Amino acid sequence: MTRSSVILIGLDGLGWSEIDRWLTPQSLTNLHRLASDDTSCELRSTHPPWTPCAWPSLLSGRNPGKHGVFDFFRRDGYDKHLIDRSDVDAPYLFEIADAENRTPIVVNYPVTHPPSALENGAVVPGYLAQEETVFHPRHLKDEYEAKYGEYRIYPEYGADEDAVSEYVDVASHRRDMARFLDSRYEWDLLAVQFQVTDSVFHDFDDPENVRHVLEKVDEFVGDILDLGGDDPTVFLVSDHGMGDYEWTFYINSWLATHGYCETSAGETQYFRQQKKELQRDGDDHGDGTLSANAIEAVAGGFTRVGLSPHRIHRLLSTIGVADVVERFLPEDALVAAQNQVVDHAESEAFQLYFNSLGVHLNVEGRDPNGQIPRAEYEEVRATLINELERVRDPDGELVFEAVRSKEEVYDGDHLEDAPDIVLIPRDYRYDVSGSILDTFRRNPHKNHKPNGILLSNRELACDDEASIYDIAPSVAAALGIPVDTDTDGTVLLDAETAIERANWDTLVDGYADGRSNDEPSDVEERLANLGYME
Repeated sequence: MTRSSVILIGLDGLGWSEIDRWLTPQSLTNLHRLASDDTSCELRSTHPPWTPCAWPSLLSGRNPGKHGVFDFFRRDGYDKHLIDRSDVDAPYLFEIADAENRTPIVVNYPVTHPPSALENGAVVPGYLAQEETVFHPRHLKDEYEAKYGEYRIYPEYGADEDAVSEYVDVASHRRDMARFLDSRYEWDLLAVQFQVTDSVFHDFDDPENVRHVLEKVDEFVGDILDLGGDDPTVFLVSDHGMGDYEWTFYINSWLATHGYCETSAGETQYFRQQKKELQRDGDDHGDGTLSANAIEAVAGGFTRVGLSPHRIHRLLSTIGVADVVERFLPEDALVAAQNQVVDHAESEAFQLYFNSLGVHLNVEGRDPNGQIPRAEYEEVRATLINELERVRDPDGELVFEAVRSKEEVYDGDHLEDAPDIVLIPRDYRYDVSGSILDTFRRNPHKNHKPNGILLSNRELACDDEASIYDIAPSVAAALGIPVDTDTDGTVLLDAETAIERANWDTLVDGYADGRSNDEPSDVEERLANLGYME
């Protein structure tokens, strides 16, 4: 293809179903201008359709089985750590562009910390990095803040009357950073991501608040597009969609009931998830700490008389305590109060991550304290798949559209790291939580759907749907750099000249300067506030 400069705009969490009503010349003006039958379509995400595995797939063109990220966390035996760039075992598009003597500018993309040491361009990390993360080059942060003030990755979650302004202000930093870097670099690739387009759906119940933030982001998108000069190729993408959920299914409770999962007393691990807005309601009921102590005493009493953990919440509801409890603590803090956790070493099966839509089996010779003999692995997995396929919610509806082996969903060198059983909820209307509570909780809310959006100013060969893996090879082709021979995607643009191909692993050395030194606690708290650590 003829070489072109490219603008890649990422809008986390947008799906057509949530924005169609606002996609007009008067509302989402710039999105509307790009949208047409030939230049827009749905963009199918990874499974699960979560931010930390979807954006690495979009930037690398490879499925999680190749890059190794299936959730917010990376497994280490029965432990886990919050992921960063060094956990993604694949080169990113902008690293290849840099190696091919293009100049990339990358702003706010998730899982780009610690930043890659580019020769030609700049990286400002985004989601999952600490607020104090470094930029590349390091001097950029001080120079930016001298002109624009403090650069922030995250809004202040829990802001009350000024929450909308808080989200708009944080989003404006992406536009301002793009302008700042545009004045310093003759760029070939300008890649800017907005995370608040996802979090507003988690945090705001009023659609008008959501609309207002999206309209401001659309305005900032227009400002960024204006930086492109003469006819750049534009891709506007989201990593997944958003829509209505009805239930939370506590799969480890279900596995415990069916004899696969053991529980034990453990460290209280969820108190950091206390939500400030719930604590503020405590004036009607006394001090929040005293209430937590009272909850612990009640729940502990139930435990001592032999009640299983996932029955405790139902009993608290029956005696009218649960509503008071939840004014101070999310339900997962109740789990901590009665101090029951999954005993991974003694279990045959469990969901290790908080909401990874997958079940790990505990296999001899593979896992530290494996319980399932290797010779029985396939039989146990097939039996459990069959049982999970039949699970129904309290309304009698099937929970899962499909339950599959990992080999049916992923391929690559990291297949061994994937959950052994992959869960695909029916219509994506169920959260699948790893907490120990009663098996189901009716929980109407917004959460991720598998189809995001793709818009361009070029004709796309995608009919009604493209894959998230198509973006990296398509941008590479537009930039005139090699398309990865190990990609899981295809080039969506018409090729005017022959497309060069090469294995991206051979074009770059390393992906980041070692593991991040970030402490994970603040980031994990932000994930908890968004409901990702139930």
